[in-house]
Amino acid sequence: MDIVQQLKLLQQIYSEKMLWDEELQASRHVVPKSISSQDLEGLKMAGHLPNQFVKPQHDETVSELKTLAKRWTLQETAQCFVASMWSAPMIWRSLLTGKLIASSMPDHELTPYPSMNTCQVCGLSADEGVDTSLQWYWRMTNGTPLDGDILGHVLALRELSESQELPVPNAYDRWTFRAVLTVLRNLPPNTRYSKAAELLKKERLLPAKKIYVYRDLLETLALIGILDTPEHPGMITSFTLYVNRDQRPNVRVEVQAPLAWWNSSVGVNEKNLINIFGDYDCSDVSLEERPGPYPPLKETIVGAFESRKVVYVKAPKKSPDAGIGEVQPGDVYAVRVREGAWITVYCHEVKEKRAIVEYLDGVFAEMPGKADLILTVRPRPDERWQCSAIAIDSTSWVRRVARDMPAPAASQPEPDRIPFHNAKDLKHMASWCFPDL
Repeated sequence: MDIVQQLKLLQQIYSEKMLWDEELQASRHVVPKSISSQDLEGLKMAGHLPNQFVKPQHDETVSELKTLAKRWTLQETAQCFVASMWSAPMIWRSLLTGKLIASSMPDHELTPYPSMNTCQVCGLSADEGVDTSLQWYWRMTNGTPLDGDILGHVLALRELSESQELPVPNAYDRWTFRAVLTVLRNLPPNTRYSKAAELLKKERLLPAKKIYVYRDLLETLALIGILDTPEHPGMITSFTLYVNRDQRPNVRVEVQAPLAWWNSSVGVNEKNLINIFGDYDCSDVSLEERPGPYPPLKETIVGAFESRKVVYVKAPKKSPDAGIGEVQPGDVYAVRVREGAWITVYCHEVKEKRAIVEYLDGVFAEMPGKADLILTVRPRPDERWQCSAIAIDSTSWVRRVARDMPAPAASQPEPDRIPFHNAKDLKHMASWCFPDL
């Protein structure tokens, strides 16, 4: 099974609802029934079957990262990083971040935060279940393990250690790397990371269309020390405790230090750039004189992944009892929670185009019909629950299946408060009333 096919299957699986697994003590993804046993066997043979969990131990994981990182020199990891700009899969960037973290991280014992088992020194969350295939999927489609994730780097470096050869950057990779630096050097004063990512995306310098891939690249450049600050240095300069990296200027800042504190007026750390990428021309290029991409976009892993469509299950035909017109009291709607799991909601009242709805009993493998409905309220464990839902007639996978139905039976009084939600949230909130979904 080729890599792109693996990624598309995992995309389909990881877009489905997650369920808490008591035995695993972790949230696993439900595998859609439309994915064949042959496809799952192909993922298994490739080592990327979903829901494969590990629970990292602190000392062993830190030690393994240090051991793995010694396999490559700094020059080799920089080589792979430049190649990952276009021709090589993005997972190869993890060699450089993993190398710098492992080289600078001091030996230490697990030093957890008071309220959780995350180490304040390295950031490893010990004993928490992690899906190794989901980690690989992120490395291939997003970029490096963000925030210096120790286990994420171990898993990436394990994968890459099986490769017989290192990717070598071609002329277009080298141009792309220089183009990224050119954009960063010429940003308007005081430009923050979110705007910088937008400007990089506007130039279409990476084979990905998603803005988060560009933001990931900025976080990676900051972590290694290219977009750092004197007060918040990158890993090429010195190791920064995770508890310090996790501090932010304000609550609106999503990324960690150093990028959280960086802006374009600080600029590119040219000294660190030479220390890491001294074998490469890092001078500015003309963005107008862009060479032809090589390989072509659709022949890159990410380009092929984003262009290849997933064959999802088609929405069912309209119910013969759906009627016409907007939502009204007495309507019943079917809500697809995931593939092979439908529930229903009853509309009690309509106020200002918002439907006051409540879950009914019954979980169905297919979209139910009028004859399948169970007109009994499905409450939460302690009380009834209703909500005021907007856009119920225009939300995907929410279908009216009956009209003019009598009010459902209920053994508890109506709730004293009714929150507002979008109709698309009905599938996510269903677990409150259906714990087994």
